[in-house]
Amino acid sequence: MAPALTIRDALPEDLPALVALSKKTFSDKFARLYNPEDLAAFLEESHGEANYRKWLADPDVLVRVAEDETGALKAYLLCSPLALPAENPKPGAVELKRVYVDASLQGRGLGSRFIDEALAWARGRGAPEIYLSVFSENFEARRLYDRLGWEKVSEFIFPVGRHRDLEFLMRLPL
Repeated sequence: MAPALTIRDALPEDLPALVALSKKTFSDKFARLYNPEDLAAFLEESHGEANYRKWLADPDVLVRVAEDETGALKAYLLCSPLALPAENPKPGAVELKRVYVDASLQGRGLGSRFIDEALAWARGRGAPEIYLSVFSENFEARRLYDRLGWEKVSEFIFPVGRHRDLEFLMRLPL
């Protein structure tokens, strides 16, 4: 039986657990691709406390979490104003920055639920479109986004330490 989950807005006191979950879920999915030094540098730079502290304090950023019955964070959603390298985005475009679910809960619809929440948030802001980036070799995520109507609009290089990944920039008109 699936554990009971509570979906809620992240709170400032969630910061340590959110950072830990962010680093864990990224590492669980992608650590095998990188040497340890590149991974450690990337996690500190992109998934460290400073970023999450800033995002939690920003009223223009959505941070939602799923916690289990013990209070442990198991998934999170992060949306923000557009920061991705989109060409000619419409004014007010936003970004689905991250949707990560702990491996123990993957395949149970939580990621899709968070995507629905991201779209509702974007529409509530009056955003004309929403963007995301996905690792070119993350076939499972790409299939999900394709199924939900996202379109690939460009590619860019995403640095993880000294390593360079090919990312696909995807857009969904709202």
